[in-house]
This record gives sequence, C-alpha cells and structure tokens, in this order.
Amino acid sequence: MDGWHNANNAAVDGNVIQAGRIERLVMNVGGQAEPPKPDMLRINPEHLGFANRTAELAELDRLWRDAERAGKPLVVALSGMMGIGKSLTALRWAHRVREQFPGGIFVGDLRGSDPDGARTPGEVLGTFLGRLGLAGAALPPTEEERSAAFREITAHRRILLILDDAATAAQVLALLPSSPTSAVLVTSRRELTFLGGGVRPMRVEPFEEEAAIALLADSLGDSDSMGEGADSMGEGAEAEEAALRKLSEACGRHPMALQVAAAQLSGRVSISSYVDRIAPDLLRRLEVDGERPFEGAFELAYLALPPDQRHAYRLLGCHPGAEFSLPAAAALLDQPVPDAEELLRALSRAHLVAPVVRARYSIHALLRQHAKAKVSAGDDSRAALRRIVEHYHDFVMARDVVLSKRWRLSTRYEAVIPAHDGERAEDRALAELEEERETLSALVGIAVEVGLDDRAWQLCESLFTYYTDRNYFVDLIEILPVGIAAAERLGDHRALVRMHSHLGSACYAVAEYHAAREHFALSYEIAEVNGDDWGRQSAIEWIGLIHERNAEYDAALDCFERSRAIVERHFQPGRRRRPLALYRMHSGRVLTRAGRAAEAMPRLIEAYETFVELGEVANSAKLALSLAEAQLRGNDLAAASSWGRTALELCRAARMPADEAAALELLAELSARNGDEPTAAQRRREAAEILTVLGNRRAQALLARGS
Repeated sequence: MDGWHNANNAAVDGNVIQAGRIERLVMNVGGQAEPPKPDMLRINPEHLGFANRTAELAELDRLWRDAERAGKPLVVALSGMMGIGKSLTALRWAHRVREQFPGGIFVGDLRGSDPDGARTPGEVLGTFLGRLGLAGAALPPTEEERSAAFREITAHRRILLILDDAATAAQVLALLPSSPTSAVLVTSRRELTFLGGGVRPMRVEPFEEEAAIALLADSLGDSDSMGEGADSMGEGAEAEEAALRKLSEACGRHPMALQVAAAQLSGRVSISSYVDRIAPDLLRRLEVDGERPFEGAFELAYLALPPDQRHAYRLLGCHPGAEFSLPAAAALLDQPVPDAEELLRALSRAHLVAPVVRARYSIHALLRQHAKAKVSAGDDSRAALRRIVEHYHDFVMARDVVLSKRWRLSTRYEAVIPAHDGERAEDRALAELEEERETLSALVGIAVEVGLDDRAWQLCESLFTYYTDRNYFVDLIEILPVGIAAAERLGDHRALVRMHSHLGSACYAVAEYHAAREHFALSYEIAEVNGDDWGRQSAIEWIGLIHERNAEYDAALDCFERSRAIVERHFQPGRRRRPLALYRMHSGRVLTRAGRAAEAMPRLIEAYETFVELGEVANSAKLALSLAEAQLRGNDLAAASSWGRTALELCRAARMPADEAAALELLAELSARNGDEPTAAQRRREAAEILTVLGNRRAQALLARGS
C-alpha cells in the first residue's frame, strides 16, 4: 500500500501507519481528501438521434422529486423488449440530471441477456471500486467485502447508478448503495420481481403511431423533393404516408426496428412497393451489418422459457389479432382461465406479451412473426384456431342479442344468454365488440381455413347488426362473399338467402345500388325456388328501399305492400310484429317524401311505439327522425322540433353518427325557420364535423352554410 497514508495530526514525511484500535480507515488518494467522484456516462443519446420518451422522462423526474422530498433513495426498474429504448431512456435522463449527483455516476453492464452468462455483482463492484481508487491489492477480494466497501464509501454521497441489462433481482440487490440521496435506474429485458415494494417498475413500450411515422419520414430527407419524385413515378404524398403507416404497424412501432427499416428507405423509387414487399416477412429483413439482431434476441428469450410457456408462446402467434382477452387466450391454449393467466403473466415478465388493461394482453407484431414461425406439427395449430373461432362466435352472439331483437337463422341462438342487461347493456356490448374488431374481421376466413363453414356464414350473420350500426360496411363487404361461398359448399339455401341479403344491404349502404339489386335478386330467386317466405319478403323490401333512394316512390311503395302481404299471409303470428313495424317505418317515410305526410303519420307513430317496446334504440331513433321530417313537412314546427330533439338524443345513445348528422341538419332547418340563424349555423357545423369524419361530401356545403 505504498500509495496510501494514514495521517496523524503531525506532519508526515514518508509512509506512516498509526494503529491503536482501527474502527474506520480513511484513505487519501493522490493527495485528495476523498476518493474520486467518477462520471461513467457514455455519449448523450440526444446526440445520436434519441427521440420521444417524453412521458417516461417526465415520470422519472417526478419519481426523483418525490424521493428527494421523502428523503429516500430512488430505484426504478425499466423493462421492455430488446431495442425498445430502455438503456437510452435511462442514459438520457442521467445526462439531464447529472449535475444533481456530484458524488458520482456509475454505469454497469450486467449482461443479463448475454448467452455466455451474466456478470456477477462482484465483477461489477470491482469496476465501481476501481473508479473510486481501490485497485490492485487495495481491492477487496470477496463480493461481500466489495459490497460493504462500495456502500461505505458512497454512504453520504448523492450518486446515480445505471445498472444495464439485469438478469435477476438478486443481481441488482447486491449492487444497491446505502445512500439515502442515491438514484438507481435498472434496465432489463425481463420484468424483475423485487420483494418489499421499494422498487418502482416502468414498462418501456413502443412509440405512439405519430412519433413512429415521424421517425420514418425523417429518414426520407427533404419531403418536398421526395414528394416531387414520388409524384413523377405515380406515387403521391398520400400513398407515401399510407406506406409509412403500414411499415410502422409492421414494425410494431418498435424504435430500433423503425430505425433499421428507415435506413433502407432512402433513395427508393417507390416506398409503397418496397413496404408491400417487406412487410409480410419483416422480421427476417431487419438486418444490421449482415446480422439479424431481432431474430437472435427473440430466440434467446424463447429458449429461456420452460416447455409449457414455449408452447403457449407459439400458439399465441397464431391469434389473428395483436390484442386478445384472457378468455380468448384460454380458448386458444385449451387451458382453464386461471392456468392461462399464469402462462400469460410469465410471458409478460419475459416481455414476450404485454398487458394492455385488466385481463387483456397484446403480442408485438415482430414477436408474432417469430412465434408463428416456431409452430410445429405437435402444436396442432388447426385445432387451436377452431377453438378460437368457436370462442369468438359465442362471444359475438352473446352481444348481438343485446344489440337487436331481430330474428336470426342460426339455431345456435336458441342457447345464447345475453352478455348484459339493464340500462347500459348496449353500450357495454358495443364497447366489448369494438375491442375485438381487428380479430373479428379475420375470423370468417379462418373458419373456412379450418373447415368450419357453418361457423363462417353464421359469424357473418352474427356480426351484421354490429357492423351495420357502426357503419363498418367495408368489413361486411369483405367477409360476406366468404360467407356466401361457405353456404354454397354446405348446400344451405336458407343461409345463401341471408348472406346475399346481407351483402346487398351493405352495398346499398355504400350507394352501390346496382350490385345491391343483383344480390337481392339472387336472394329472392333462391328463396322462391326453395319456398323461403322470409327470404322473398326481405328481398322485396330491400328492392323497395333501392327504389326509394332513386326517388321512385310509387315503385317503392308497391314493393313495401308486396312485402307486407307476404308477412300477413305466410309468417307465423309470433313473427309478424317486427316485420310489420318495418313495413310501417319504410312506407311512412316514403309517403312523407312523396308529399303525403298526413297519411304517413299514423304508420310512423305505430312503428315507433313498437320499436320502443322492443327496446330497439336504433330503429326508434330512425323513426323519431322520420316523424320530425313528417311534422316539418306538415308545418307543425313545434312537434317537428320535439321529435328532432328526441331523434338526436336516440341517435347519440345508439352511436349512429350518420343519422345524428341528419337530425342536426333537420334541427338547423327548424332554427332557421324560427329566425335563429346562429343556432342554425352551429347545428350545421356540428353536422359537418360528423360528416367529415364519415367522409361524406355534404360536409363542405354544410360548413359553408354554417360559417
């Protein structure tokens, strides 16, 4: 220990050791009163293009302020997927606050994800103590002694530790200082379990969509010149933006994946065609210097799992949606819900799935590709997909009966128990269906793939009310041809009638009247041959609605009368009430538009009362709107206003934006007639905002009138 002096009060000349009873050893290093104050921070991530993470940095600021006020040390464990930005976030925060830690900043790489094994706490402490001046023979030999020395030296200092890539909680605990003014940021690819609650967990998630797209757009350089080049090749700014959104989703908005993909965009003649080419197989195409870092990291995480978790991970990659509920996962895995929950929690700790909200999880887009590629014949993914189709069909039927009391063809409805009842039952049912929308659209095709043709067309039937009420006609037009083909393979003429009718109504909703009429004609023809009275009645009714859209009111009324005659002559008495109410609703509306409002009123009122009794809010809303229009044409402005307000309230309750806009337009007209132009203008603006979201061309005209 030639370099160390144990000083007394007298002058020291040479090496002196004073010892009586030694309780504390004070070491002077290089003539300094205290050991060095190391700053081991690497380059500031901000200088390397670090972006986003505003929320995470703000949360670290808040946690540090709270810890200071409480006089306690701060320990935060940042966890997340490989490359998600845990280390960069920790380092960025450290650079922001480095002046607040004059006692030293320590950075230790724990190598928790290294296939050759993690570093021991003793190795890391050796590095820290070396920076504090304890090297060579002065370095304590054992991990316990090194830990004690590190804690004693830093006990009264304001220090910051960054412990990067931790493997276990035990590895971290052995490195924690004793200073009450210390802060420790731990990063790990696993969600570490710390007992006692003193460690604050923070999951680092993928970027938000706009931040991800901005990162990709920045890689294209000068947007103006790029736009000119794109236009010259037939690819405009809109196509380019759509391509970047598609690439962002394929990357799962993962920062590192986005950066790797972005590096390959610059100079491309067509961004769209390149993205279309790489998106389905993106995981394999994410290369850095000839290596595939994501595949390697995912494989290591996968191989670290026990067999039951590996099996669960592989099957979850087969799920058609990025997000799923716990019951859906249980069905897919063929496990009781409690067992499935334990598997999901274990995969979540390994960051191979992520909790979204209570009892819901997601699997990252890139992980999904990896998991699906690992599926083997022993997993029987076909059986798993059959289970998931059956689970979701049961899920949809239980909510479909909440949304509508209409008659369904599928006999499975005989055993269905409504998912909800009470005042807000419809809202809850719609909210739950909305959560699963991405998955539901894929299920019909999957049902066909796994040999469940009966479920395929029945899923189309079960989704019809939900998709129609939410104006998801594009989804209907996508799935119904698959349902038609499934019904044809089964030779089920009643299902064929219903599928063609549903597809016709979807085409009608998007103003494709020629296609709609073709499907209704097919529906009628099949029903006529097979003696299907419901099919004939429904087809005639829909053809009447097409005549109405074309202002062919006499032809429309003739169709409605033919429809009514079939109901009264051929339907069982218990099945007549609702179709007759529809007859009154449609014919009353057409009579109003044909200038026969007085004749229409009794029919509309009777239909309204029927649908209110049936609890059908959507049809009640439409009838209130028709009644308001009839009263307006009869110049009873007070009654029209009353019905208009009722219609607006019901449309909002039923979440019917197009009809809500129509109610607002009608109320605007009433306000204008009453001389209240400011209110009329406000109503028009509200209607225009809704129509703009729906992509309706009338929005600009309404905005012009409302300004």
